Amino acid sequence: MSTIDIAKQVETSHQTGMLALSLLKELGLAATPRNYETWCTHIQGEVPALSRDMQKFLHIDGKITQEEADTLYHLHIARADLAHDVSELATSLQVEMNELFQHIEAQNESSHEHSATLGDLTAQLDHSSTDNTSVKSLLESAINITKKMRAENQELESSLAASTNEISSLRRNVESIQKEAMSDPLTGINNRKSFDRNIARLIDESQNTTNPLTLIMADVDHFKSFNDRWGHQTGDQVLRLVAEVMNANIKGQDLLARYGGEEFSILLPGTTIENGHMLADRIRRAVESRRLKKRQSNEDLGVVTMSMGVAHYHPGDNVAALIERADKSLYLAKERGRNCVIDEREFADGEKSVDAVVA
Repeated sequence: MSTIDIAKQVETSHQTGMLALSLLKELGLAATPRNYETWCTHIQGEVPALSRDMQKFLHIDGKITQEEADTLYHLHIARADLAHDVSELATSLQVEMNELFQHIEAQNESSHEHSATLGDLTAQLDHSSTDNTSVKSLLESAINITKKMRAENQELESSLAASTNEISSLRRNVESIQKEAMSDPLTGINNRKSFDRNIARLIDESQNTTNPLTLIMADVDHFKSFNDRWGHQTGDQVLRLVAEVMNANIKGQDLLARYGGEEFSILLPGTTIENGHMLADRIRRAVESRRLKKRQSNEDLGVVTMSMGVAHYHPGDNVAALIERADKSLYLAKERGRNCVIDEREFADGEKSVDAVVA
């Protein structure tokens, strides 16, 4: 690349960066590295879906919240990078496996050739048993073929060992990226994608085994007001604290996920609704007992409370039906003043969603 080309590239990058900073200022967003990368990508037009979603998020006042900006980043920037990493790893794995199979196939063909040669030598030995010179020559040929097969087998074993190590390394990398793709980057717990995948699996298991399955939907009370008053960084601190407390109160087979924004979910396989209700209330009290302080000034920010709804699997439920009852329970908890737990048993007798029947 010539000096002129480099200069033009630098100028283009500079203009893109300045425009991105200007747009962030107009939208009322901080010029964080994450926001900067998202808006630079939008300006460059590399991801059309990002620009379309950005238009959808624009409010009447022409603003985009930080939560919406984070969503854009995770959907179109972070996840795209992960998809690229997974694609590269899958390609590497496929190349490695193809080379391995080709090597094994070549070795097999060679072994078949050697076996055929040994068979011919054996037949010749049978017909040459009285000719000592011929026998000696044939035996030497057999010994040479055997040595060659041994050397090639040792080469195959060495190749297999090297390929196994490479494949094991690739598998670990794929597993690491898959785990990251299923995790919420802010709190470190499972994300919505992981929740969707697991709730479908657990409902299938309950249908087949009749084991109980309970779902808790939880929401941080007045989170938007808290976020507006103290700022997004403190809001993030609240979400991490809630996730930490919730995670400390569940057991190994339970699945805690950030459902979206300030809403969390817990899937409880093998747990009745009675025990699910008690767990939800224990978590609610544990969260309320933790006082928040601003890190820089040590200013007391008060306490955080949560509203929770609890529902359990009914025979014939699909995913939407179970989530709907948990959401309705959560809504009732908020109606009754927040900072409480409501489960579906408090609904009117016989009330059931029309979506409860599997389509």
